[in-house]
Amino acid sequence: MTKPDEGPRPGLHGPLATPEATANEPAPFPKTTNELPNETAFADWRDRLTANLSRRSDGRWEPLTWTHANDP
Repeated sequence: MTKPDEGPRPGLHGPLATPEATANEPAPFPKTTNELPNETAFADWRDRLTANLSRRSDGRWEPLTWTHANDP
């Protein structure tokens, strides 16, 4: 199942991929920035972790947290 914010995953990973392809990959985990300084766990993080650990790994996990701006 894909999410709307996910683009197509590259077919080539790691040492075989060009540096440009590696640089253009989406971040593997949520990262805080000045615009999005807060990191919060999803309410269903236990279910996500269980799913991540129970399926065959393709090197990508469902994120357990998300980043967001300060509340107004």
